Amino acid sequence: MEFDSPEIAAASQPGQFVMWGLGLEEPGVFLLPRPFSVAWRSEDGRVGLLVRVFGEGTRRLARLEPGEEALLLGPLGRPFRLDPGRPIECVAGGVGLAPFIFLAAEASAAGRPLRLLYGERSARLLFDPDLLGELTGVTPELFTEDGSAGRRGFVTEGIGGIQEPFEATGAEATAAASDDALLLACGPTPMLHAVVRLAGERGRDLQVSVEEHMACGIGTCQGCVVPGADGSWIKSCIEGPVFDATELAWPT
Repeated sequence: MEFDSPEIAAASQPGQFVMWGLGLEEPGVFLLPRPFSVAWRSEDGRVGLLVRVFGEGTRRLARLEPGEEALLLGPLGRPFRLDPGRPIECVAGGVGLAPFIFLAAEASAAGRPLRLLYGERSARLLFDPDLLGELTGVTPELFTEDGSAGRRGFVTEGIGGIQEPFEATGAEATAAASDDALLLACGPTPMLHAVVRLAGERGRDLQVSVEEHMACGIGTCQGCVVPGADGSWIKSCIEGPVFDATELAWPT
């Protein structure tokens, strides 16, 4: 979905998010705002959000029609932190794809080498690959757990090497072949655990964008805390959602 919001579009950076809601209560649905990554932006001030319906709240938001209004608060949170000129390898699971649409588009426009791995459970859940290529200028490598599209298996299986049927060219080939590429991941928590283990085994620098429930997005409700490596609890809305993997505690 796209919203006309020039202020948010101008200020957003890849990895940041907005709190999106309607500011009202409907029978059976108390609509607290939901966090959504900024998935793309346009020069004329539109902000794109990638929506998957999970329950009544997102179902109501997804029914918005052109011309209707919604409440957007943002951009919020800490974005990805990139080294100038360093290749990038993105690992996206499910709606964890959203921040990488924005990131890949920015990298493509700047001529930066970037590789995008995108996994879903099955083909019916895939965000339109053609539209994804149009938005980003990057050819995604697709993985489905049931093999109904792209390569069969988990998206983590593609980390660090070119996988068929992907054909890399130009900047994408450079990123795919580079062991020095910065590894970025966003998706379900079990996927992040797997990426963290692989990054540790291979000595890869890794940043993760965590997916946590939020009600405020500004550090007040404390519903989005994640365990820090130092034993503290960290608010992912204001100190994240993007973290260096070493900042957080992970199961061993």
